[in-house]
Amino acid sequence: MRKLSEIKGEEALDVLAEIIEPAAEIFTDENVKNALKSESRIKAAKIILKDHKKAILALMAALEETPVEEYKPTLLALPALILGVLNDPELNSLF
Repeated sequence: MRKLSEIKGEEALDVLAEIIEPAAEIFTDENVKNALKSESRIKAAKIILKDHKKAILALMAALEETPVEEYKPTLLALPALILGVLNDPELNSLF
C-alpha cells in the first residue's frame, strides 16, 4: 500500500478526493481517537474493522489504485494494511 507522501501532483488530488470521506469517518470516530491516544493501534484496528468496514475498504482501495468494487484484500493482508493506514503520519495529520 502506498503512503500519501509517495503520491504527487494531480494524482495526489485524485486520491485525496477518494479518501477524504472514508478517512474522516474513521479518524473522527471517538472510539478510534481514544484507542489511538492510548497508543493501542491494535484496539483501533479492531474498532475500524468492526465499525468502519466500507470506509476502510474505500480508503485502502484508493491507496492501492483499485476500484473499491474490485478491491478484495485477503484475511492475512488486512491487519498489515490497516496498521499501515494507522501508521501513515501524513494521513493521520489530515485528521
